[in-house]
Amino acid sequence: MRKTIFHEDWWLDIVAPDHWSEIASDRGYLRYAYTSTMMFRSIQMPPLTRILGPVIELDGKKNESRQRAAFGEVCDLLDELPDFDRIEFKLDPSFTDVLAFQARGFRAGVQHTFQTDCRRPEDELWADMRDKTRNIIRRGHDNLTVEEIADATAFKNFYADNLGGEKSYFGLYLIPEIFEAARARGQARILAAVDKKGTIHAQTFFLWDDESYYYFLSSRNRGIAHPGAVSTLIWAGMRHARELGLTFDFDGVTSQSRYQFMVGFGGRPATRFIVTKGALLYDAHISARDFKNRVIGKSAVGFY
Repeated sequence: MRKTIFHEDWWLDIVAPDHWSEIASDRGYLRYAYTSTMMFRSIQMPPLTRILGPVIELDGKKNESRQRAAFGEVCDLLDELPDFDRIEFKLDPSFTDVLAFQARGFRAGVQHTFQTDCRRPEDELWADMRDKTRNIIRRGHDNLTVEEIADATAFKNFYADNLGGEKSYFGLYLIPEIFEAARARGQARILAAVDKKGTIHAQTFFLWDDESYYYFLSSRNRGIAHPGAVSTLIWAGMRHARELGLTFDFDGVTSQSRYQFMVGFGGRPATRFIVTKGALLYDAHISARDFKNRVIGKSAVGFY
């Protein structure tokens, strides 16, 4: 029930300006972003925000007393939420008990990710990787150099150019705003994989807080990118996470191919609980939409 970078005032001011609020108590708080679409008012995850949910300070040494206190505190915070047609939170992997949410009528799902404890010696991190992953990083180092990029607008343009005509799932204008705010607080870094001619093959945007180092956004030039470009940048991020004494979070498994890629780095599976609650009319609306998608053959099931 820890505070992450995504709970910060400045973060929410960027991704949900004038559309977030807080419920506070003596032991903690619950921050949420809200929006209105059609006839519905919703609490939902803001753009690019990986995690939100209760942040609670617990006293006591007994597990039983801490669990009881956490259950009661989360219930109390949820009881103070205004009426919305739909509510959604994605919780940090450290939040492992969603009984309080379920007691207040929420449904629970999961989003999968991988995490690597980078506080260990570097040779252990390297040894835990799949042989194929290590080899592709070696080839990446033979052909590319890793450079730090200070221009977030250049990263935004690189990201946009590599979408291949697809629409971005978030407003690209957020990239420079987030980077500048996080970098000013020593919590962001953009790395590029560059060949001997100075051509950029891939770029990766990392964020971190007191515990986690996030593989936040990444893009590669599919036409020219060396097969090891992204893997080389991830390894550079993992090494930096080790310098900071953090856990590297691969930030979500969204497909089988992404799973195959991530598992090669030797991390351990972790889950982020997704808790949702909808009013009757909203649930009927979603059910009708899902039925329509099934009729036209659009899959409604994925890795989140």
